[in-house]
Amino acid sequence: MDFLRENSLYISLIMGIVAGYPLVRNINHEFKSKTGIQVLLRCCLFTLISVVSVVMFAALESMISGRGFRYSGVSTYGLYLIAPVIMLVLFRENRSSNFDAYAFYILPSMVLQRIRCLIDGCCIGKTIGNSRFSYPTRELEIFFYIFMIVALKKKQNSIKRGAVFPLVMLSYSLFRFVEEFMREGVGLIHLAHGWSVISFVISFSVFVELNRKNKVGDSYGK
Repeated sequence: MDFLRENSLYISLIMGIVAGYPLVRNINHEFKSKTGIQVLLRCCLFTLISVVSVVMFAALESMISGRGFRYSGVSTYGLYLIAPVIMLVLFRENRSSNFDAYAFYILPSMVLQRIRCLIDGCCIGKTIGNSRFSYPTRELEIFFYIFMIVALKKKQNSIKRGAVFPLVMLSYSLFRFVEEFMREGVGLIHLAHGWSVISFVISFSVFVELNRKNKVGDSYGK
């Protein structure tokens, strides 16, 4: 158990690549046509983007909270508010395919990160009343990510290209806004409530615009 705690980050990142590989591989014709090594390298790049994004966003939150710009933590919202900016810069072609692949990729990775939270004892929920029990925030997130994987795979053929990422972002922002009331923090309203609102507005706008512009034949089932 001590080994798992001491190396939980590296283990979860490696397992995230392994778990995300088949989802990225099967997202659409572009990734199916790539070699296994090419897909694996793309997964490694997605991991690097994710790590940089969550660390940068945590540093930004630290600065907003008045603690200075410190790289000493991670923040999930970096996946939705920092990573897209990085991807827009890195990927000039096939952006829709890469965003959709990234959306699928981060879901099993986040399941593993929440399992890591269980092992490390972080991100715990508020105590329920006067009991010894806390709200199962980490368990709820694990369930949420697994549900999204199953639901998106079932509906993949009817989802417009490029709409998977904003759909995941929109769903998470709604889920996190509610769940944030159960998390430990100062006061009833937390900083993440604000990020949830911002993420919802952005993702909803993008999702609606994509569906408005997309024409017949651009979904994965066409």
